[in-house]
Amino acid sequence: MTSLAENAATGQDRWPGPLEAIRRHAWIVLAAGLVLALFLAVYAVFHEVGSSAAAEDPPPPGPPDIPQWVVDRDQARKVAGELLRRQGRGSVGITAAAGLHGAGGFGKTTLAEMVWADRRVRRRFRGRIYRVTLGLNVRSRAEITAKVTEATRFITGDTTVFDDPDLAGTHLGRLLDARPPMLLLLDDVWSTEQLAPFLIGGANCRRLITTRLPELLPGGTYRVRVDQMSAAQARQVLAFGLSEGLPEDTVLGLLRATGRWPLLLRICNQYVHRRTETGMAASDAAAEILRRLRLDGPASLDPALPVDLNDPRARQTAVVAAVEAGTALLPPGGFERFTELGVFAEDEYIPIVLVTALWQATVSMRPEQSRDLCAALAGLSLLELDPARGGRVRLHDVIRDLLRTRLGDAGAHQVSGALVDAVATELPLAEPQPGDAAGPVHAWWQHPDQYLANHLVTHLLEAGRVRDAEALALDLRWIEQRLAQGGATAPLADLDQIPTTPARQAASDFARTAHLLGPLTPTHALGAVLRSRLAGYDTWRSQASAWRSTKPALHNRWPLPDIPDPAVIWVLAGHTAWVTAVAISPDGTWLATGSIDGTVRIWDRATGRTTATLTGHTESVGAVAISPDGTWLATCGGDGTVRIWDTATGATTGTLGHFGWLGAVAISPDGTWLAAASIDRTVRIWNCLPSHSATATLTGHTGRMGAVAISPDGTWLTTGGGDGTVRIWDTATGATTATLTGHTEFVSAVAISPDGTWLTTGSIDRTVRIWDTATGATTATLTGHTGWVEAVAISPDGTWLATASTDRTVRIWETSSGRAATVMRTESELRALAWMPDGRALAVAGGLGLYVYRFAPGTPPAA
Repeated sequence: MTSLAENAATGQDRWPGPLEAIRRHAWIVLAAGLVLALFLAVYAVFHEVGSSAAAEDPPPPGPPDIPQWVVDRDQARKVAGELLRRQGRGSVGITAAAGLHGAGGFGKTTLAEMVWADRRVRRRFRGRIYRVTLGLNVRSRAEITAKVTEATRFITGDTTVFDDPDLAGTHLGRLLDARPPMLLLLDDVWSTEQLAPFLIGGANCRRLITTRLPELLPGGTYRVRVDQMSAAQARQVLAFGLSEGLPEDTVLGLLRATGRWPLLLRICNQYVHRRTETGMAASDAAAEILRRLRLDGPASLDPALPVDLNDPRARQTAVVAAVEAGTALLPPGGFERFTELGVFAEDEYIPIVLVTALWQATVSMRPEQSRDLCAALAGLSLLELDPARGGRVRLHDVIRDLLRTRLGDAGAHQVSGALVDAVATELPLAEPQPGDAAGPVHAWWQHPDQYLANHLVTHLLEAGRVRDAEALALDLRWIEQRLAQGGATAPLADLDQIPTTPARQAASDFARTAHLLGPLTPTHALGAVLRSRLAGYDTWRSQASAWRSTKPALHNRWPLPDIPDPAVIWVLAGHTAWVTAVAISPDGTWLATGSIDGTVRIWDRATGRTTATLTGHTESVGAVAISPDGTWLATCGGDGTVRIWDTATGATTGTLGHFGWLGAVAISPDGTWLAAASIDRTVRIWNCLPSHSATATLTGHTGRMGAVAISPDGTWLTTGGGDGTVRIWDTATGATTATLTGHTEFVSAVAISPDGTWLTTGSIDRTVRIWDTATGATTATLTGHTGWVEAVAISPDGTWLATASTDRTVRIWETSSGRAATVMRTESELRALAWMPDGRALAVAGGLGLYVYRFAPGTPPAA
């Protein structure tokens, strides 16, 4: 080769084509060739060593069969992506592993099997993927040694016997060092003693660990937490294999009742299948299982036979087994203490100081022992531990439901009483209530904890102390504290729970003035306003009058005005500018509002509290729409964008650009696309997931657009605009199928009936029109408003039509006759309407607040 290079370098003849470059640089080419040859030789030697060492190994097992009902999940893709990283290979010990951790029943083992079955992962490790299941019953050194020896024989065929787990692990590590890359799946790990022998050696070995104890994962581990499914994934599991679709309200109820827990979703799906095999309709079977979940909790679905807690496969068939696995690792009485946490509220962080007070009362547990037990429970993924604010814990809804079932009514009564008594011992006795009425015994308003303030009345009622709850909720000292912490809806939430006549009357009275009890400057003025407002009611007259004689107060010279209508049950205040939009979640448990202040607020219907404030729009928010499954919402407004928000996190998940001010947005019935109407005279249709791409632009209106609604079957939509026309569009082709004329001014609102046979529109010409969608003819023209009609809404059963106007009235019309059954007056111009899903309440946006009116079934509110 050297001679050839020398001849090439000294030869005078020119070589043809590209070979001339080789002739000119012969020595460089020779050097590069030698380096490449050396590299290939070294690679061949090492590859031969690994191949020869593995030549006599037993064949690796084939990938598992993934059940058809299993849906693709982001966590599996994340783990697979990490395992495919070449730089993740460690030469000594383990420098990077993939760990799946989370509570039982959330699918850690299934996700690990999905990674195993991934073709890219199998190709990366050439099929050399081995699973070692550890489990609860592998605890002693002898049992761990036997498990390592068994794994060594299974992977390499080596039958060397050891009596020490470290020696067995070292031997396995040496054998793995001499073998090609492989993946070791360590499933159901419960202790560091189990894991340690499998982390020794294996320079070419990656480990995939599943555990519910995240602290067991070694340093540098790539961690993936496995939690509840997304709503879309949960729907797939619920509906798997069913020949008929399930009613939307039933699906939403099951998503909430199961907490989107994979194990429980699968059990529900299997339950429906078993019922349909006996001739029962799937919708009826789903409704039946939803009733069982609501009545008896998740444990009611478990098999009658006991389940082996040591068997991870068996635990995948029973809710109780999935939760209780590992509780033997708790100190004596630990699970009983854990069960007592079932008295606390769902979806709330619970201060550890309250937990320690409870356990001190029930078993005289010291505070440090309580904190240790909380840490142990968090280590088993039975609760979430948060170090903020002195330490807090939180329970998953399904786990809390199981604990409530274990407690039973008698247990909840006893534990709630112990909690209330424990906290009361830390408080001073209350001074006599002004006015000489019988007030609370303890000064609960001096306790600093927000959780206790929000849920004390609930705990008192659960402890059977109805009179104590009533005395507390009617005390102005307590009401003033609740106003300062939670706004006007907080005292209302307390009063609404108490099943006594005085409390019901007090709630009605307080609601009449709640909209005037917002934040004030200076803050201490709120107490004076509160007493001046309530001094006219019998419930508080003596308290308010007595206080006015002892401190600065407001004195009413004239009778106070009432709220707009006695049917109002909530007045929600919080926006700093006009409220312009409102939408209600499919299950009716929360509302969303948009405002000129550029924010979107989410409200809890039960308490009336703001649970999230979404910021991102740079100008006013003109419209709000909520997805059919309630997991996201869309908003639009003056900044020319449509924003998509995750309702669980409040994060913006997409921003859709338009052209100019947007006045309306609507989401399709299946939640896959939305339509937005703009001042630029167009309606744009967008894919909601995953690309957020525009799919169509509908043109035809000659004036700016102000209203859009989508038909119940999603095949057509209707719009209204500044040209005074109403257009119906085919969503498949984007073509106009009808143009409805009759309004003489801008069409500001449109709504479609539940059966899609008619629609209604409102206009600044002060009229409301009802149209037949088949013929396009006007079937009724409703008059009576003296201002612009800004909003229209049809009740869920189609029997009532609500309209709102700048004349500060809401009118309720009978759709069958077109007669105005009710006229309700407010203090502000009204901009938006929304019916509750049950048709028993109507939300009305106007001014700085949101009014919620109560309806008797089948009738509108009284005028």
